[in-house]
This record gives sequence, structure tokens and C-alpha cells, in this order.
Amino acid sequence: MSQPLLGLRGVRRAYGTGSQRVEALQDVTFQIFPNEYVAIVGPSGGGKSTLLAVLGLLEQPSTGTYEVMGVDTAAMKDAELTSLRATTFGFVFQAFHLLEHRRVSDSVELGNLYRGLPRSDRARAGSKALKRLGLGDRGTSLAKVLSGGQRQRVAIARAISTEDPIILADEPTGNLDSVSGAAVLDALDDLHAAGTTIVLVTHSAEVAARASRVITLVDGRVASDSEAESVAKTVPLPPRMQPGKLRARDVLRDAVLTFISRPRDAFTRMGAVAIAVALTLITLGISASASAQVSSSFDARANIEVSAQWQAGGVSLEEAVQRVSQLAGVTDAAAISDLGETSVSVRTESRSATLHGVAGTLAESTGSNIDWSNELETQLKPGEAVIGKSLAQSLRLPALAASPVVGIDGKSYVVVGIIEESRRFPRLAGEIIISEADALEIQPTSAATLAIVTQFGAAQQIGSQVALSLDPKNPNQYKVSVPVDPQTLRNEVENGVQVTLIAFTILAALTAILTLSNAISSSVFARRSEFGLRRAVGARSHHLAALVTTESAIVGFLGGAVGLMLGMLVILIFTIVQRWLPVFDWTLAPLALIAGIVLAILSSVTGALHAARIRPSEALRL
Repeated sequence: MSQPLLGLRGVRRAYGTGSQRVEALQDVTFQIFPNEYVAIVGPSGGGKSTLLAVLGLLEQPSTGTYEVMGVDTAAMKDAELTSLRATTFGFVFQAFHLLEHRRVSDSVELGNLYRGLPRSDRARAGSKALKRLGLGDRGTSLAKVLSGGQRQRVAIARAISTEDPIILADEPTGNLDSVSGAAVLDALDDLHAAGTTIVLVTHSAEVAARASRVITLVDGRVASDSEAESVAKTVPLPPRMQPGKLRARDVLRDAVLTFISRPRDAFTRMGAVAIAVALTLITLGISASASAQVSSSFDARANIEVSAQWQAGGVSLEEAVQRVSQLAGVTDAAAISDLGETSVSVRTESRSATLHGVAGTLAESTGSNIDWSNELETQLKPGEAVIGKSLAQSLRLPALAASPVVGIDGKSYVVVGIIEESRRFPRLAGEIIISEADALEIQPTSAATLAIVTQFGAAQQIGSQVALSLDPKNPNQYKVSVPVDPQTLRNEVENGVQVTLIAFTILAALTAILTLSNAISSSVFARRSEFGLRRAVGARSHHLAALVTTESAIVGFLGGAVGLMLGMLVILIFTIVQRWLPVFDWTLAPLALIAGIVLAILSSVTGALHAARIRPSEALRL
């Protein structure tokens, strides 16, 4: 008698503890020899599926000995059991367990994928198996469009494509009509005739009749065994094979095909990554643009404005403007005198307002928005006046096009401009200004202010020269105000903006990780049977973890690309609306892709661990 292919001695398999303990198998002992055709029958709940799981190394016995080709499996680690299972057993399940959304050839080649065969060899073996089962023209079809009989034959093709010596079939005709079931059984008969050992679980007496040996299992015990001497026992054991190493490029290709085959799931996860990356880029981009805007605002305003004040006895307004305008770095200057309260009248309306005399470029130097009757007007001439908007409204001043006239101290002046607002001298919106020549006719200058605008960075230098330029002999009578470069304040504002936006970025990233992690875990749960199948045909735990991680990395890369485009678009729109100069660091482009990948991989940790811990017998309901 030849050596047995499989041997069980005193095998028990129990689940649970205490009062919840269930003895699925009890003292099971028998041997199976090469080229036997064995049917395992018995009532539901009798332990048939558990026995098949133990035979296929999907479950380990609680006690007892189980040998495969003379090797005791009790001390084997998971990796060793997986390798032995991948090179010994082909599985045919009642529920088919195909890669439903992928091509038929992908399901057939799955076992050889985890045996480390090159892609060309996998394709050749898969095509040969499909032709053997009469499905040579269906390799490129989607598995989900096949009939039940065709799908079961695909499952058999997957089992024989690896040329394993044993096929374990769990109710292979349970979900089929009589015609399809007969075709599947004929295929198993052909495999047996070619030398393959067949072990199947069935409830059908007709199916069991096809087998040369029937083992009846009742309440987890062998109730009967029709074992008889046969030529099968003279068949030598097949040689043991060692699976090759799974290639990284095959994992990547498998992940890409999975991504393509599950577009809704993939796009949902891509969306989560894209939003997170976009939010990150938006916050960084707006932060950079806001910082630039803060710097621009400081430079364009506070850091370029110098002022000087003096009392009676100083230079005239016109002379003051002429002298400071000669200093290098001065772009605009205007001198304004304060003449105190006076009565301003328009027709029958009269109001009290502060009167000023002016020399120089009023609008530019005082930061005022002036609506001029003549766009070429920049300086007041004798007999002309500029009036604040609020004062003009109070006096019911006619429109500038009508050349309205106001009365001041018994003299009439034509209004040539209305001050809408003044940034440096806000009170001008309620006051009135005339030329220095007209002002001197009313009273001598008692107090004056010189408003100077400099080039960027020249304020400090100009400020040190103003008093001397106005009166080299008596500069102390001039009080010069120079803005201290507000670098500290600027940094505080910029840092405050950046800290706020970075905090928002971190929050967005964490939210995306949690959302994506939940989506990946849900996807893994929905694909439990697929992962169980992969484990059954030879995938190790880390292979499943690598698959989930690689799929996530692909999602992250594509999501990062979408997020990059979306983020740039939002930054552009936002800065245009705000009239800011858009600032975008182009080094963020590759970082966005990397960030998407890292974000997705971090989010996949929980899902990858769940996939690695899936027990094939439970996922496949064996």
C-alpha cells in the first residue's frame, strides 16, 4: 500500500469555551490516498464543512494529528501552512467566490499569482484551464455576467490551473440547476480520471454516488467509511513544490485592476484624499498670499509715510513742499495749515467747519480719495476749494458738474473736488480746504502739517533729513514723525495667520484620515470573501495588507493630483476676488502628490490590519 496523501488521527476541532463550547469534530481518523474520489456526506451541522476546512489547512485541529504527504502540520507556522496549502489544494466553493467585477482570467490566475509565477506563465496556465472546462472564449468576460454553471466551471478552472494534486469542493452543485450541476460533476470526473484526488462535501446522494468512496459524518464523528482497496492506493505521492516569491509589480498590477473594477468605491476614497489635499494647499496658498498681502500693506502704507508739524514762524506751506520734494526718495508731499473754525455757506445753507490751506499734491500725500471735477486737477488754485463729503451733503451742495460755489469769510470759492475719504487724515471728510494763497488772505499760518510719501524703505532716511531741510538753523521747531518699521508687528500678524491656517490644515487632514480610514475599513469588510479566497489560494497575511496599502497608495496619488488642481483653482479664485496677488509655491505640486499617498497609506493601516486578520474559513463560510 502506498503512503497516504492525507492522514487524520484523533482529530478534534472545538470552538468557544465553557458553556459556549462546540465540538465540531470529535476523534476523526481516516486516510486519503492519491487519486481517490471521496465524498463526505451527513446531516447539516454534522461537521462536514469544518472537516473540509481542516483538510484544506484553513483551520487547525484543536487536538490530534493531521499529516499532508507525510508532513505533520501541527507545528507549522502560518506562512508554512499557507505555502503548503498553495501547492497542494485547489478549492471549489458552493458560492463560487470569483473576482466578480474583474475579468474571468483574473480569477483563474489568482492561485498562480500567489505562487509567484510570472505573468506570462499565469496567463498560459489560466487559458489552458479555461479551455479544458469549455470556457476558452470567456477569459476576457467579467465574472459577474456568467451563468451559475459557467461561474462554477471558472472556479474549477482556478483550482486546476495551479495543477495541485488535490481538489476540495464544498457543495459544488448546491447553487446550480441539474444541467449545470451535471456539467460540473462531469468536469470533476474528468479531473479524477486524469489523476487528481477529489474530496467533496455534498448533501446529494446522486452526487455522492459519483465518488468511489463515501465518508459519513454525524455530530462531528465518522459514522461510516466505504473505504476499499483500490488501484488508487498504488499511486505514488506527487512531488512537493515550493511557491515562488510574490512580485511587487504583480501586487501593483493587481491593485490597479481592483481600483479600476470598483470605481464607486475608488472615487469615494479619491474624493476624501482630494478634499484633504485641496484644503491643505488652499490653507498654505492663502497663508502665503495673506502674508504677502500683509507685507504689501505695511510697505505700501505705514512704512512709507513721514509727517512733520510746526507752529507759527516756520516756513510757508509752498516752501516746505518745495524743500522736502528735493530729498532723494520723496515721491509726494503736501503741507496743510489749520485755520480753525469758520462759517461755510451754500445758498441758504450755512455750516461751521474747520478750514485748511494746502500746498502740494493733496490726494496722494494724504491718502485721500478725491472726486475731482477735472481729472487733470492735482493742486488747488486761488479761488478753488475742496470740500469733505459729509460737509457737502450737510450743505446740500449741487453736483460738481454744476461748478458749485461756497462762501467763506465773505469770499466765494468754486468747489473743484469732494473728499470721499482720507486714510491719513480721516477728519478731512467733514472739513474744507483752500489754496495757501487764499488761506493767507484770511489769516497767517498758525500751525501746519507736512505729509510726505516716500519710496519703499526710504522713510527712515527721509525722516532724519526733513527738519534740517526745512530750517537748517532751527530744526528743533519741527516735530517729525517717522514710522518705525513694524517688523515685529508684521511677523506677529503673519505668524498669527499662518498658525490659524496650519491648525485648520491639521484638522482637515485628521478629518480626512478618519473619514478615509472608515471608508477603507468598510471596503475591507465588504470584500471579506475576496480576501478569504486569496488566503485560501495562497496569500499570506502580509500580502493582503500590502494589497490594501497599495490600493490606497494609488487612490492617494490620484486623489492628490485632483486635490492639487482643485486647490490651485480655489486659491486663484479667492485671491482674484480679494484682489490679492496669488502666491503659490510650485514645490508644493510634487508634495501634494506625496501628501495624498502618505495620507491614504496612513488611513489604510486599520483596514490593512483587518484584512491581514481575516480567517479564510470564516470569510468563505467553510
